[in-house]
Amino acid sequence: MTIGQLFTVIETSIETILDGVGPYLAAVNDPPWSTVSERVRPAERVMIADNMEQSHLDHLVDQLDRADHDTIDMVVGIGGGTALDTAKYLAWRTGRSLVQIPTITSVDAGFTDAVGIRVDGRVRYVGTIVPETVALDLPLIRSAPARLNRAGIGDILSCHTGLFDWRLAVDAGQGVPWRNDLAELGAALLSELDEALPEVHAVSDDGVRFLADAYRRIGAACAEAGHSRFEEGSEHFWAYNYEHQTGAHQVHGELIGFAVVALSVIQDNNPNWAFDVVERSGARCHPDDLGISRQQFDDALLGLADYARAEELDYSIADIADLDLAAADASWKLVEQLPRSDQ
Repeated sequence: MTIGQLFTVIETSIETILDGVGPYLAAVNDPPWSTVSERVRPAERVMIADNMEQSHLDHLVDQLDRADHDTIDMVVGIGGGTALDTAKYLAWRTGRSLVQIPTITSVDAGFTDAVGIRVDGRVRYVGTIVPETVALDLPLIRSAPARLNRAGIGDILSCHTGLFDWRLAVDAGQGVPWRNDLAELGAALLSELDEALPEVHAVSDDGVRFLADAYRRIGAACAEAGHSRFEEGSEHFWAYNYEHQTGAHQVHGELIGFAVVALSVIQDNNPNWAFDVVERSGARCHPDDLGISRQQFDDALLGLADYARAEELDYSIADIADLDLAAADASWKLVEQLPRSDQ
């Protein structure tokens, strides 16, 4: 399979795409569902996506099987990451077709086949499902608060720290072997992100198109390779540990943008470039805006190696760096200088 040819992405209105599907269940975030539902063909059933714990998702599956087993052909995700991931889980568990309609570009969940959930607050990937279509309604996406689209830089910028960690792992004889095509894709995405920042900041049609196309290529590459090493490393691992320890759930792309800057300091991996990307994008990544205290940051960083081993995460800088208060000081000094958001 050629990288980048797995997912079909079309630009169309939400009205048009829903007119063309069979009886459907809508897994949604609200907002925007309350407003959107007034102008689209009604769903057979609507489930609000607000909890990614497996026990909750299994309850939704049971509800669907009991009440609607023979009347619903398709699951449609409408919203951000929780809606898109909930839709993936429901479609995967029940064997139904899947259509994804992201209404913001803060996360790549709608463009990946991995079904990500939480089990006792811990991230778990439990299966895979490929959407029939990912539909981009550009006016709908652009109508969302700008920060929820600018946050889309996070799951692209993470190639910066992800590639570094993968190289460390290969050099240490750990994990999956190096692949030049995946590394070249990650490097290309970083270069293209740098060039696209004015459009991303403006939340223009071209800015949204860039984020969606980058997600499409990332999702297809991860599906073909069977891993996400070029795009997910210690920055995601820190975020998972932080969420596990605090129970907090920030906008994913904003949290990852923050974490890339912080962990690139630990890696000694051109952190000023990562800082510059976040600054020029306008993404909301300052710790005060995200509600991240210095103590929470330290706890997640100093405990990162133990967490990564306990969760059997990939080899990364956490396995070799001195994650002590001096390292935390250096990282915190830079992330504290990230621009504050006026949103």
